Amino acid sequence: MAKTIDEALQQLRREPGQPVRAVVEGLTVEVRVVPDLPVTRSAAALFAEIGPWEGETTDEMLEFLAEARRSGSQRSVPEL
Repeated sequence: MAKTIDEALQQLRREPGQPVRAVVEGLTVEVRVVPDLPVTRSAAALFAEIGPWEGETTDEMLEFLAEARRSGSQRSVPEL
């Protein structure tokens, strides 16, 4: 465990794939390197490429969730 943020950064430079923990003003923090990936397309473009949803309708999903709630409140709890 690093004692300062500067030590944590030095460790990250040596091993960027390994997160490093450090104590900063009494708090234990974990620092890691995140990849700097270029954004080539927007989320809207990706969703347009995927196309429309071809699954359950909103009403079908609401009914499914309502049934799960109803049956969930009736289930038996195994003894501990």
